[in-house]
Amino acid sequence: MHSSVTLGASCPLTLGVFFCGFFRRELFARAGAALVGFSAVQSASAKAGQFSKQDVFSLVGEPAISSPYQVGGPQAGKDATFGYAKSDGPILAEGYQNDVTREKAAFDVSAKIVQSQGKNVDSKTWWLVRDNLRGQAYNMKANMKALNAVSKDPAASKKAYEKFWNEVNQLDLACVKKELDLAKKEYGDVLAALDAYKATI
Repeated sequence: MHSSVTLGASCPLTLGVFFCGFFRRELFARAGAALVGFSAVQSASAKAGQFSKQDVFSLVGEPAISSPYQVGGPQAGKDATFGYAKSDGPILAEGYQNDVTREKAAFDVSAKIVQSQGKNVDSKTWWLVRDNLRGQAYNMKANMKALNAVSKDPAASKKAYEKFWNEVNQLDLACVKKELDLAKKEYGDVLAALDAYKATI
């Protein structure tokens, strides 16, 4: 007499379970293989233009945009974009150098910090004067150069720019020496040079 416990409608829990599981695995394997094969056939029979435009050596015809070998070779100058010749139409960002709104706002912030160092000079807080000036130097220089390029007299702005930073260096040296009278004099020169620069932009 043979008894079994049924797990489901199609697979009794007997020695036949082994064969049932085997047949299921084989069925899924064959179904997966058929799906992969179908996908391969679909790719092989794709129409022209359905593949990506990747191109490296451009042996035949005009090279794709992905190829580093473009007609005419690498391009440079105002009409080039990222090493390529400009496409048809106007340059969308043309004249961006003339918009210095951000640079002017940042310069004004730095100028106020420079103009607020008088109390630190008077109190002989030399390290703070130097730290505040050094903290503004990098960005302030970059912003001033951007302003120089669009000023009404770029040569005069550049000269005033150089004069200002020379005075800042002299003030820094006075702070290193910790000489109050000298530091006051140099700080006054810094403020005068800053006002002179502002007059050129």
